[in-house]
Amino acid sequence: MKKNKKILLAFSGGLDTSAIIPWLKETYQAEVIAYCSDLGNGPDPKSIKNWAMELGASDFIFEDLKDEFVSRFVFPAIRAGATYQDDYLLGTALGRPLIAERMAVFAKKLGATAMAHGCTGKGNDQIRFERSWAYLMPEAQIIAPWRIWTFKGRNDLLNYLHEKGFNFKSTGSPTQLYSEDVNLMHRSCEGGILESPGTEFDTREIYKWVQPNQDLFSDSMTVEIDFHRGIPICLNQKNMGPAALLSLLNEMAGLAGIGVQDLVEERTNGIKSRGVYETPGGTLLHTAERSLKHLCWDRPLMSVARLLGNQYGESVYDGFWHSDLRNSIEAFFIQASETLTGIVKLKLEKGTLRVLSRQSSFSLYNNETVTFEADEIGIHHLADGYCKISALRQRQLGTRDRKNFHRP
Repeated sequence: MKKNKKILLAFSGGLDTSAIIPWLKETYQAEVIAYCSDLGNGPDPKSIKNWAMELGASDFIFEDLKDEFVSRFVFPAIRAGATYQDDYLLGTALGRPLIAERMAVFAKKLGATAMAHGCTGKGNDQIRFERSWAYLMPEAQIIAPWRIWTFKGRNDLLNYLHEKGFNFKSTGSPTQLYSEDVNLMHRSCEGGILESPGTEFDTREIYKWVQPNQDLFSDSMTVEIDFHRGIPICLNQKNMGPAALLSLLNEMAGLAGIGVQDLVEERTNGIKSRGVYETPGGTLLHTAERSLKHLCWDRPLMSVARLLGNQYGESVYDGFWHSDLRNSIEAFFIQASETLTGIVKLKLEKGTLRVLSRQSSFSLYNNETVTFEADEIGIHHLADGYCKISALRQRQLGTRDRKNFHRP
């Protein structure tokens, strides 16, 4: 097996990546550099660095990427109305290509010849990292320990670290049942009782961002979001940076009990899995953006955008952020969203979300034509000819079918 002088590892400080550092050093006789970033998961860089260095990392790299994550990945996906299988808002899938990008930058700078990750062989994240690296740094060797080593599970990893003289430090229980992923877009929860799609769960045990029904904030809240060309820029008449805006929306929607999806999704490899996704702020933004589209876009544009939004979502989910397809769809939405400038007001109350108002200088809504009263161009009278002409196709079909099929 090829030996590497330097390996750059996506390091979280969790059990898997903690075991990976000494395993990589032992297996490849290589220098291991640990990379960690904050996309809203709130790691403590000092303690994680100390832990990585204790495990044997030769260096530690930390970056705060919250604003970049929201501005370059989350907001464009919301502008596109991107979802996967209708309901998943792509929180985890949007975070991986940014981490891959930054790791590729440092790998080239530091002369690392291999990239490593702690993803399992059954999940989606392995291809999200590896497809991005294939585009960004095709010459790099990819090392995925879970597809190589003989360890079977968490207990094996704990025993391995103990044998190496390391006392694994965790903020949670080493035997915790649930697997979580957190960034500013969402919090996901899988495993444990959720592995049975027919089993009900205790919301107080699973939810962390969104209040369960029994604990909901009693008062209603009004949220006003300003969009400029499809990108949210202002919340309740206050200009805010992207990470701050999404963080506040997460807090507000979470208190109101809004933004949870319990999904059975199909992974890229065909495995069905169940996950609970808390996406409170993202849910508000998707709802507001969709409302603005209905106001400012005509039906043909909406229809094409809906199809492309689904394709955008599938591309991101399947690890093709760095692709001609996703880039081309992005270009479509950049152009189409030139008219998506306006203000949407939402009401949040005890688990319900309602659009109160929407306004835009690009609105296609015309009070003079929609009124039930007389209008200046006389649509009531013109509709007679319109209906007759537009029904011509049906008239011809009906005449043909009555003749050939003897229909009444």
